[in-house]
Formats: sequence, C-alpha cells, structure tokens
Amino acid sequence: MNTEIQKQMEVPLLNRQRVTAMVDFDGGSTPSILQFKDLIASKLKVNKDLIAIRHVYQQYGISKAKVIVHVYKTRDELMKLEKLKKGERKVIEAAKKVAVEKKSE
Repeated sequence: MNTEIQKQMEVPLLNRQRVTAMVDFDGGSTPSILQFKDLIASKLKVNKDLIAIRHVYQQYGISKAKVIVHVYKTRDELMKLEKLKKGERKVIEAAKKVAVEKKSE
C-alpha cells in the first residue's frame, strides 16, 4: 500500500491534528480501519493508540481511498472526544480477556 499525505491541519483548541491522506492499495477489498490506522501511524511516525480514523472515502472500482484521521497528543484526550470503532473495541476486549485469564491462573 502506498500512502500520500495531502493535508495536515493543527487544531490547537482540541489538541489534535487533522490529517487527510490518499491510500493506494492493491486490488481486492478495502483494508480495514485497523490496517489504515497502522499504515498512517507508520507514515506519520506516531503511536497508533493516538490515532482516530474519522472517514474512509472510496469510489467504486478504484483501488484508492481518501482517509481522514485525527492525531491526538495524549490518549486521554482521544478517549474524551472520540468514540471507539467496532474493530478497536474487539481488540481491547480480547486484551482484557487475556489479562483476566492470566490473573485467574
């Protein structure tokens, strides 16, 4: 997958940065939100826990997607302002389940 950052806008009131990127992926299905999050985090060199994917726009038949992302300065600010996506909730719940099983052993 190839990523091109189109626009970065600082939003000091909310302590975040709004980033617009074009992602060119190989044919087939559109990557998941978690894959987009990993890709953008590596491109911007930030922790993926500080990123919230807001929108993914794709046209039919074209293997490009426009991704709008918010990059926060701290995890607390992200949790105050953003709602977790379904895929992110599943990852967190799985991690909690593993932690509970380790404690019980």
